[in-house]
Amino acid sequence: MDGPSTPLPAGTSDAEWTPGAAARLLGIAPSTLRGWHRRYHLPIIGHGDGRHRRYTRVDLIALTHMRDLIAQGMSAPSAARLAFHRDEPTPRASIAAGPAILHGHALRLDADTLTSTLDAHIARDGVATTWDQICRPVLAVFGGTTTGPATTGADECVDIVHLLSWTITAALHRVRPPTMALPATAPVLLACVTGERHTLALEVLRAALAETGTPVRFLGADLPDTALAQALRRTAPTPRALVLWAHTTGPVPTTTHHTCVTRGVRLLLAGPGWNIHAPPTLTHLTSLQHALTTLTTP
Repeated sequence: MDGPSTPLPAGTSDAEWTPGAAARLLGIAPSTLRGWHRRYHLPIIGHGDGRHRRYTRVDLIALTHMRDLIAQGMSAPSAARLAFHRDEPTPRASIAAGPAILHGHALRLDADTLTSTLDAHIARDGVATTWDQICRPVLAVFGGTTTGPATTGADECVDIVHLLSWTITAALHRVRPPTMALPATAPVLLACVTGERHTLALEVLRAALAETGTPVRFLGADLPDTALAQALRRTAPTPRALVLWAHTTGPVPTTTHHTCVTRGVRLLLAGPGWNIHAPPTLTHLTSLQHALTTLTTP
């Protein structure tokens, strides 16, 4: 695979929320939500007007983007435009220019502009598109990989790759689930095998899953077999899947595999390290889209 409050429960794609419920989930006052509608004419998918208005899951995701952009200092009109009018032209050159502008900021080690540019892209296009169309191409230009900080022979650009990796990771950490305070559902666990320290691809997957409302818990790098097995036992409710990342080749951790089988947790493999050692009985996730489809399809 190359390379996001409590989220919406599974199976609620057709659900709708009242204005009061939507405001509570967003953590804002109902009057604030009404003001957004009045001033910015938000194109809500859900039906109805005023007190009878209803919000869909897609509406809540867009409203969450708008709320977060405002919290980060963007003006409310710009936040509404980025969150709801993704196909309309925008005056922000940093968004329109795509990888080229990110490349320039990276060359100058301009972390602040890199950060704001990535935030704007994620708000407008989502995590998966931003990763595939913006981040991966720019990392490749500087000799970095999409699974780790840098490759051998790119020493002259290692500072750029490290800064890019850091700003991308920081932007991904700001991606929040679309709603809060909803009943817990079985999460997806993400972890790296023992000795594996390349976490960027799993950071991308975590943010992309959170963006869809999928419960996800990121356990990080270099987890011993026994620690992974303990995490599977400790997690409540019981996780529905464990995505195990490996950049270098190696066998599937025995204790982890056994615990997944006994607890009914689906074990999914990700990363180039499984190209040879992936057992035929286990699914090897070969791309971000493959992972998202596998983990978000009922």
